[in-house]
Amino acid sequence: MIILSFLILLLPGLAWWTWFGKRDQDPLVSLGQIIGFSLALIAVFAESLFLMHIRVSSTLIVIVSIILVTLIIVGILKKGIPFPKQYRHYLWLGLLFFAAAITFRLYQSRNLLLPNWVDSQHHYLIIRTIIEQKGLPETLSPYLEMPFYYHYGFHSAAALFTAVSRLPIGDAIILLGQVLNAAIGLSVYALGKSLFNDWRPAAAAALLVSFVTRMPAYYLSWGRYTLITGIILLPLAIGLALDNLVKPQQKRGFVSLALLIAGVLLSHYFTAVLLALFLAILAFAYLIPRWSTPLTAVIDFSSILGGTSLGTAIALPWLLRVARYSSAGTGISSNLPGSISAIFTETGQYDYITNLLGPISNHILIPVALVGLILALVLRKSNSAFGIWSLFLGLATLPNTLTLRPFRPDHFAIILYLPITLWAGWLFWWLGELLARKFKRNWLSTGMVSALVAGWIAWSVPLNLDIVNSRTVLVDQNDMDALDWVAENTPEDARFFINTTHWLSGTYRGVDGGGWILPYTGRWTIVPTIFYGFSPDKDNVQELRGWGERASRVNTCSEEFWALIEEGDLDWIYIKEGIGALQPMELAGCEEIEEVYANPRIKIYQIVAE
Repeated sequence: MIILSFLILLLPGLAWWTWFGKRDQDPLVSLGQIIGFSLALIAVFAESLFLMHIRVSSTLIVIVSIILVTLIIVGILKKGIPFPKQYRHYLWLGLLFFAAAITFRLYQSRNLLLPNWVDSQHHYLIIRTIIEQKGLPETLSPYLEMPFYYHYGFHSAAALFTAVSRLPIGDAIILLGQVLNAAIGLSVYALGKSLFNDWRPAAAAALLVSFVTRMPAYYLSWGRYTLITGIILLPLAIGLALDNLVKPQQKRGFVSLALLIAGVLLSHYFTAVLLALFLAILAFAYLIPRWSTPLTAVIDFSSILGGTSLGTAIALPWLLRVARYSSAGTGISSNLPGSISAIFTETGQYDYITNLLGPISNHILIPVALVGLILALVLRKSNSAFGIWSLFLGLATLPNTLTLRPFRPDHFAIILYLPITLWAGWLFWWLGELLARKFKRNWLSTGMVSALVAGWIAWSVPLNLDIVNSRTVLVDQNDMDALDWVAENTPEDARFFINTTHWLSGTYRGVDGGGWILPYTGRWTIVPTIFYGFSPDKDNVQELRGWGERASRVNTCSEEFWALIEEGDLDWIYIKEGIGALQPMELAGCEEIEEVYANPRIKIYQIVAE
């Protein structure tokens, strides 16, 4: 069923590519596009069903799958086999690379019992709600009384994968998330081919992304599954925009670009802003030098303008819903220090950014990439728009510069690997070309790239094997056993006190498996995942923040504790020994509290009214 689930996920993209894809392009680019088109089409289809108030059923999945298979067969009969014979050995090499990347990513996730850290809890909850409501939900009721307006590209694909594979939601998220993480390498390869028109720098970048850089592998520690989806689509959209500019493909390129742009807009707002920024830079870089012939320039750029407009129109109904409920806005803000001395004394942010850009093998790759970027711009060997975009990302990573609100420097730091690996790969290739010309041995070009990339992989892989930060692991086997007990032995309307700690923007989160009680079991907790902070009901948000803050201070069955129990109408308590302010020993002599479950680390209590 797992293999069938992956095949069903690929059907939309394969059907699209069979009819609109280029037969004469690199099969690795095609493979990346098939995955990207699938993610985009699933998101767009989910939006369409939501707008038409149509619920998804097993019958609908079967019917759509049959239609897609039919389209694929008819497309092959009409247009020929997707991968021409002369390219098929590249396809096998690409599949081998992809399989190796997937194997590496799965190994990195081998010890996780549930998706990791804090964001994963609301990803799980959203997917659970989509499955239960058979489509995008209007609200997250009964779990959270708030409208649903989040970017959902990953969630819609994960819900489909979970429903077909019949895996537990947590296992499905980890498995699909790691496969998609591996697919980022294919997207980077596709962009590299569009930028450099040569497979060697593109392959170098893909290998660096997959086996060398800490990001995107480290996304596993944070549960950044929505960002993974956006990052798959972002390079594909940039690459297709560049291809359309060099060789306009009329309807094929115009509509395909629109689909990818819609996918980005529905999958992750940060990557959507980055894409908009690139397209704006591309427009200026292309149109300004051609100001003397404006009509011709605009006509040549019309494929990108049309694709951008159509893609935005496709996603617009959901974007309007986001604008209706969300209070977040974007703009330029300053992180400039109060004084020159502050740059040298307030080093905490720089230390954090440096850590995100590590380890040492990654740190050395940064100046290599910068040299490649500068050389490429000076020698005019590559697209200047992507070079300017890369420089902006690098500057936005610095803590004391201008940035795009509401995004912080660390947001840019964790996607900086995208330009770093591409420009480093280009420099490796350029040096190889110089060597090949000097000694008149063509094989030296490929040999130089291969040697440098292989060396970096050998250096970096041991540093990235255990990529999960132990401090971000909230759940161990004791928590899993306790969560299963909660699901089987407590009423559906049970309400739990859990230990909490401060998170971001005044919100509070659970410190252990208690934070998973709501998404995993459906039972309510005093801090119902950090997603409550997205609610437009600010009074309710403030009340939950207040409860979370007070719960973080409670360390015994004091008056404050009982006030929280009464205000939150709580009747159960989840405590993990050694984690959180409230510990079992402080509850031992408390009246009206009865221990009902215990394992080596977890104790669950029921509040018994006299």
